Amino acid sequence: MVGMIRRTVILAVCATPLFIGAAQQSPPTAEQVFKNVKVFQGVPASDMIPAMEFMSASLGYKCADCHDPKDYAAETKLKDTTRQMVLLQRDINQKYFNGRLEVTCMSCHNGKEHPASMPIPQGLSFQHERPVDPPAPEALFAKHVATVGKAPVMLTRTGTLTAPNDVSHKMETTPLEFVQTSDGRYRLVSGDRKVTFDGSATIYGGFPLTDEPVAIFGRIGRSYRGEKAFDGVSRTTVSGQNKIGKASVIVVRGSRAGTASTEEMYFDSKSGLLTRLVNIKRSTIGSVVMAMDYADYKNISGTRVPMKVTATFADGTTWTMSFKSAKVADLVDESLFKQSQ
Repeated sequence: MVGMIRRTVILAVCATPLFIGAAQQSPPTAEQVFKNVKVFQGVPASDMIPAMEFMSASLGYKCADCHDPKDYAAETKLKDTTRQMVLLQRDINQKYFNGRLEVTCMSCHNGKEHPASMPIPQGLSFQHERPVDPPAPEALFAKHVATVGKAPVMLTRTGTLTAPNDVSHKMETTPLEFVQTSDGRYRLVSGDRKVTFDGSATIYGGFPLTDEPVAIFGRIGRSYRGEKAFDGVSRTTVSGQNKIGKASVIVVRGSRAGTASTEEMYFDSKSGLLTRLVNIKRSTIGSVVMAMDYADYKNISGTRVPMKVTATFADGTTWTMSFKSAKVADLVDESLFKQSQ
């Protein structure tokens, strides 16, 4: 509070008041008191400081980010941008809300310099630090595959799934069996949920899925084992380094043509294992984000397997798969993938 009062006093003084006179019948307007006022003309001068404070808080800015501290009335590039935004805000409110103050700086900026162009689930960030001499993406892929070890023909994990109920939407925990094969098929059964990809069709609850729902469950079913673990990802580049918890990670960004989306893959700097996948899918009105987190890798018959997998969807809801046991097999039980089952 003290800091805010101090900034308010500085702004009021440095703005160089032009009008200090006797009491008037009407309160002075902004342009009568402050220099270089363009979009606040006609606004009461007493409204100027609260307006500045509001913009500062809505963008996380300090006074000196827009103003010249030596001359607060001086023209700056950000001042001109701000004026355009004020006019835009007024135009939107006038056209669509009958002049009511419904849309503000905060509506889009939400305390940040740049408005978020997409809803980002909590805990995710696309702001990465610049890496120093990072390895090539191909080297990171190869290290993960080598660390994971051999790809079993069939991997079966059992445990629990904690997820929202499809009807009540309340979180519930149900027994889980999750099967993956080396040729990309998978089967997830938990309570009333049953998702199966038999190599050609994805069936959920007895109904065939198409388009993005197929891609969503495809991300859940992907195994990232074997020589073809990262097939389908192209135009890869190391986009930065970051942290997941306390662990340092290197981030690779690439395109997945099969789902017309962009993916970021996070590799643990020490182990080389994939610990997070983030998918960005563009729609006609904006992009949606989904994340897969892989943790608690354990050696199962020569294969490193994540025993905790969390899917975070665009709306922030999660599916958490906590596995208690895992086993591998040299043959696929084909009966599991008959869609009549």
